[in-house]
Amino acid sequence: MIEEGALVFFDTPEDSWVLGTVTAWDGKLGKCSSKEGGKVYEKLKEESITIAREDTIDEDKDDLMSLTILHDATILRCLKIRYLRDVIYTNIGPIVVALNPFNFKIPWYVDDNIPKYLAEGDRIENNLPHSWAVAHNTYHEMMNDCRNQSILVSGESGAGKTEASKIVMNYLAALSTMNGSQQQKDAGHMVGRKIKMTTPPLETWGNAKTARNNNSSRFGKFMKVKFDQEGGLVGAFVIKYLLEKSRIVTAGPGERCYHSFYLAIRGKDASVYNLGNDSGYKSINSGGEVNNAEFNTAEEYDAVVEALAEIGTPAEEIKSMWAVVAGVLHLQNVVFEADGEGSKIATSTDKDIDNCVAVWKCDKSILRSELSRTVLNIGGKDVEKLLPPVQAVDCRDSLSKHLYDQEFSRLIDNCNKLLDKSVGDGNWIGLLDIFGFEDFEVNSFEQICINLANESLQHHYNCYIFQRDMDECRAEGIDVTSVVFPDNTPCLQMVNAKGGILALLDEECSLGSGTDEAFLSKVIDSCKANTEFFAVKKLSRDSFIIKHYAKDVNYTVPGFLEKNRDTLKDAFKIMMRASTDPYIATLLPEPVDQKGPKVTVGGFYKQQLKDLMDLINSTNPHWIRCVKPHPAKKPLHFDGVSTFQQLSSAGVLGTVRIRKAGFPVRIPHEEFYQKYRVISPSEPGIAGCTKILDEAGLKKELAQLGKTLIFMKTEAYVKLETIKKERLLGSAQIVQAFARAFGGLDALRKVILDANKEVLDKLREEFKAELEERRRKEAEEAAANAAKYAAEQAAREEAERLEAERIAKEQAEREAAEFAERMARVSGELVTEEESTRELIKSEEDAAFASLCSQFEVATQSIKDAAARWELEQQELKARQRIISEEEEAAYDFSTMLSDMQHRAELHAMRIDAEAALKSNREDRARKEAERRERNRAKPRTLAERLAVPDTEVNREANVELVSMQETDLRNAIEARLLAEVQDAIGSQPGSLPGSPLKVPSVIKVIPVGTQIVNGKANSQPLQVWDRPPSNTVIDSPVYVTSRHMIGVIVDLEPGKGTQFRVQFPDGTYLWCGPSDVGDVSVMTSTGSSNGLTRSPQAFPSVSLPFPSASPAPVSPFHRNPSPAFLAPNSPVSPGPLMNTSHSSVGSSKWGST
Repeated sequence: MIEEGALVFFDTPEDSWVLGTVTAWDGKLGKCSSKEGGKVYEKLKEESITIAREDTIDEDKDDLMSLTILHDATILRCLKIRYLRDVIYTNIGPIVVALNPFNFKIPWYVDDNIPKYLAEGDRIENNLPHSWAVAHNTYHEMMNDCRNQSILVSGESGAGKTEASKIVMNYLAALSTMNGSQQQKDAGHMVGRKIKMTTPPLETWGNAKTARNNNSSRFGKFMKVKFDQEGGLVGAFVIKYLLEKSRIVTAGPGERCYHSFYLAIRGKDASVYNLGNDSGYKSINSGGEVNNAEFNTAEEYDAVVEALAEIGTPAEEIKSMWAVVAGVLHLQNVVFEADGEGSKIATSTDKDIDNCVAVWKCDKSILRSELSRTVLNIGGKDVEKLLPPVQAVDCRDSLSKHLYDQEFSRLIDNCNKLLDKSVGDGNWIGLLDIFGFEDFEVNSFEQICINLANESLQHHYNCYIFQRDMDECRAEGIDVTSVVFPDNTPCLQMVNAKGGILALLDEECSLGSGTDEAFLSKVIDSCKANTEFFAVKKLSRDSFIIKHYAKDVNYTVPGFLEKNRDTLKDAFKIMMRASTDPYIATLLPEPVDQKGPKVTVGGFYKQQLKDLMDLINSTNPHWIRCVKPHPAKKPLHFDGVSTFQQLSSAGVLGTVRIRKAGFPVRIPHEEFYQKYRVISPSEPGIAGCTKILDEAGLKKELAQLGKTLIFMKTEAYVKLETIKKERLLGSAQIVQAFARAFGGLDALRKVILDANKEVLDKLREEFKAELEERRRKEAEEAAANAAKYAAEQAAREEAERLEAERIAKEQAEREAAEFAERMARVSGELVTEEESTRELIKSEEDAAFASLCSQFEVATQSIKDAAARWELEQQELKARQRIISEEEEAAYDFSTMLSDMQHRAELHAMRIDAEAALKSNREDRARKEAERRERNRAKPRTLAERLAVPDTEVNREANVELVSMQETDLRNAIEARLLAEVQDAIGSQPGSLPGSPLKVPSVIKVIPVGTQIVNGKANSQPLQVWDRPPSNTVIDSPVYVTSRHMIGVIVDLEPGKGTQFRVQFPDGTYLWCGPSDVGDVSVMTSTGSSNGLTRSPQAFPSVSLPFPSASPAPVSPFHRNPSPAFLAPNSPVSPGPLMNTSHSSVGSSKWGST
């Protein structure tokens, strides 16, 4: 019952059914406020308002038939709730409603979940509703019943019909190949691949962009998916229904013609078909939209051509198919001008005729003639009739439509040749992908044909669903003899039966003088009495209205006769069959001398539709209804009005009407009793439910008791709710009375308390004293426990402290032992190095090195003594820590720190002494070297000059001096390294102690003492001279340069001159040399042994010299004071060949020098 404040659903023109509350009601009209947004709607009629229940408004059911209240409003709300949480599939009885999500990445719908469905038994019970579930159940019903099945997919353009069909097909392919031999699985996979390959060509020639969908199928398709007796996928067969021919020559606003036209223009072969820019063709620009998100590019043209080749279409035939498309584009550009009573082709479009003839390879003169005239047979004589421009345009369009339609039919035939296979005792599943119910601003002949198909399918569905519903009622023991379901048979008969609208159209077409106006007049006269399904607008003179199951559609009559005739002159057939292109010549059938009325489009379509319904009626049907939830085509957008209209068009709400014709409200016994027991309290069960129904006065026609459910009409449900509310109101009044009585008792209690105030105060004081005494005792007990706990805690801490001291002592002992061991190892290594050094240096250096090693031993012993003292001090410190106080510990820490600082100062002083000794040794050697140089300064020649003097005595002295200088350089390097390691050992340098003994080479002699080098010869023997660079010459190889009497390193080869190379000398200078300028040299190489460096003369060894070749001014270890960059304290000494360049003269050559 509607009353102010009630929770209701109400129907609005903007949002369809909305949840809200009644704010005013006068018995006829009401005002309601929306729960979402608070918008107020007025003047709502009773039929636009339905009562809602708080406990059912947010019901979320996988099957809408399980809703407690089955109503248009509850269905719409449940679908919206599910869609906004990305649940797009919902069952309503045997139907699966699929709301297009415009999102293919919802986790529970991606292909990775297919195995979950495949793993179930004969029926899907544990997974969400899905198109997979429909395919799964259909397949198993086919296998179990050995009966053909059908899956009927419908919905408006853009709702996702084609995608749903692909989903079903993919699942059937996967399911059918789960079992069987490998050969059967491979065969099934191959069939699935072939079906997939046929999709691009069929969509190219049969799909187009519409206002609602970028890739809308503009033809109906019934595919028989065939299986063998074991359930293996073996083939398929496609049947085409009613291609939309008007889209071949024109398109509506914001729409396109078929995809094939746009791909032909943008493909790589466009010039082959004389095609130019797409702006130059009237037909494809008629809708004002030439671009699309799909089937729009040259790459997609290539993909379609490849798919045609894969399904077995010969290359020449592929070219001819595109030639037909191109010819239609050229022909549709032809314009006609009035020419007396007839017409002629405008001169400006002659080129279009030429292009059309060129690609179709037909006779130009015949085409031009037949476009502007026709021949009629009157009284057995042929009479020529000139065609006015309007009829010439119709003639032109008719040729284009027939050629394109026949090409599409040929394409489907080719697909069937590839896919079809006899199944013998096997079965098939029919997959119907057909256009949905249509209602546009202007509805013509195509729309009445499409809606007739949907009306027929709805009739089939109504009968099937009503029968199922009645069977459910009978199974529950419900009497349904008085139930009548909504039947649209009269509507079908009005359109399709003998004497119906299509029959009247064929009759008017058979008359030579038939017109659209005469046809409309006959339709109105024949159908005006059928007011339930037919109407005419009062002021309309060119349309009529059919009241379909989904909605009323107004059909505009002009053009009906021409579209129904769809005739093509025999002359055109003869002309095209004479084409020199073999493919085009076979597209149109031969002219036939047909007696009697010709078959019209409407007549042919009626027969096709009858065959289709007979085919579906022979199967067990299943339904998928696709819905586009919002015109914007965006995820999670829901439009109530649009969705509700599509649910009506798809027949989903027809299920509600069928259920309402019976008993739409069905509640389990227990739930019914718990909900309505207030009406008649009694024991639960069937008896209690019966007593409630009797108490409410509900007769058999309104409510019946089933075996498990209570079946009720909507009126019965509303009456029960009203009675329940009245009973609850009476109970509430009783509760209120008890509440008032309780209030009186509370006032009486207050009076009694006031009268006995003194007694109560005395009792309170006594209780307070007793409470304080109890609290005091508890506090004393708590203090005693705390003291006990503190003592225990102190004992635990003392034990932990002793344990920590023990662990610290052990750790210190281990560290001291490790330190002593490490110091001993270091001492041994240094002693070994010292002994090795003594063996390599000259006798005059022995005393200096021995003194230095002695100093090091003293330092080492001091370090050991210091370590021992430190260990004793640590032990003494640990002993004293047990008895001293915190203040004494702090003082002792300071004393220890002071002692440590003093110890470090002693070590520092020792390091200074060692450095002073080394410095003194160096100064002594430097003094001796200065004296030697002073003596040499008096000599008449430099070292280089003396080396070149032929005199044997002078040459020998020079060589001895050179070797001495080299030994001095090496000794300096060794001393620097030794000093660095000593500093590391005594702590003056950060880092770890050295890990290996110092490797000191013996005296290195680059050229043996006594070797005489004169004019490039050594000891009168010629040095090796290259005729060309040897094959093993590499960068960094050392060479002796005769022009300078110096050893250098090859650093570069001159590009393009194979016999010239650049040599770098230790002083950083460069010289370009040839093979005659150099000889080989013997050098020292490192063997890596523990004995240090050993001599290993090689002709051209690979030596890594210590100065970088890339540097323009390298820092060389050949200098008197080696650079730390090359002799770091912890790096092994590898000086390479040494030379004192301070006594060498820098020469030049014809190649120049740096």
